[in-house]
Amino acid sequence: MKKLIFLLSFSFLAYAVERPTFNDFLACYEKNKAAELTYEGLPAFVLDENLLAVVKLANTKLNSYVKYDPFLNLYLVRTDFSLIKPEFGDENEKNRNDWLGILDAKKEYIGHLKYLGLDLSERDKLDFKSKIGLLSSPCCKIIGIALNNGDFIGNRYLNHFKKYNEVYWGDIGASFTQKGDRYFVSSVTTNTSFRINDEILSVDDKPVNSLRELNERVLFAPNQSTIYFKILRDNEEINLSILVSPKIYKQEVLKTVKQVNKAQVYNSLGIILDNNLKVIKSNNANFKIGDVILRVNNILVNNKEHFARLSAMNNPLNILISRHIQDEDKMGDFQFFITINKD
Repeated sequence: MKKLIFLLSFSFLAYAVERPTFNDFLACYEKNKAAELTYEGLPAFVLDENLLAVVKLANTKLNSYVKYDPFLNLYLVRTDFSLIKPEFGDENEKNRNDWLGILDAKKEYIGHLKYLGLDLSERDKLDFKSKIGLLSSPCCKIIGIALNNGDFIGNRYLNHFKKYNEVYWGDIGASFTQKGDRYFVSSVTTNTSFRINDEILSVDDKPVNSLRELNERVLFAPNQSTIYFKILRDNEEINLSILVSPKIYKQEVLKTVKQVNKAQVYNSLGIILDNNLKVIKSNNANFKIGDVILRVNNILVNNKEHFARLSAMNNPLNILISRHIQDEDKMGDFQFFITINKD
């Protein structure tokens, strides 16, 4: 009996993952510290070469940003300077035995993944005390952005967040629930194809492995794309083709952008354009005479009226321009973004 206990104990120790030390994550901090910075007084984290995710804190607001996502409570900021992108890992590959740490120069934050949230309404969770910072594996791959209260935002959400200049999450007008190892429609809002208690047999010809996977297949789907469901209804298998649309949300945080006429748009931006979308007058320090408007919030501008409509419908405005530069260091036509918050 003693030999059996010894062998079981030895086997457990042989397969247990050794706990990393503070110094292990300190090395990760040194490696990735350039990916964490302060932007206008708020904690910011590098997503790409010129993209930042900025955490919104209570009673704060950025002056310039591409978008604010109320679901994630993050600003997306595009910089005009290069950033150092860290190496990212995949939280989907982690389990409760894997060690994770929040990078800090002075204090230890080490523990495990508790669970991954089922949808936008539920945060990913850690099983240890947390702070706002970069969440890392012991091999220094960034897993996401850690928040307070054991919450974090995993890379699968951050990758979707950075793709769009507007707040966008996929929706099909129906919600799902899990009963044992089976998945059903639990509610229907705008979708007339589904019925409550329809059983989901497959999605895009693949079996459903988890409720989270099912929800995220919809959340991360491109706008106006099609998802193919096979369902069971009244003992009959039915194939449905469902079009994905933007998730509707209450803009409690974002102010509603009022429609304004053409003259108001020009006055509010302080510029006047000719028929070729070239700035011919400017009272706005961001624009120079000769600048050419190319895109607004990633939409190609066709003419002055189109520019007026886009400017009226969006806030903030992320305007791509072409500017001719001629000085000692560089000469030619260069493109870059001007971000304007109309609040």
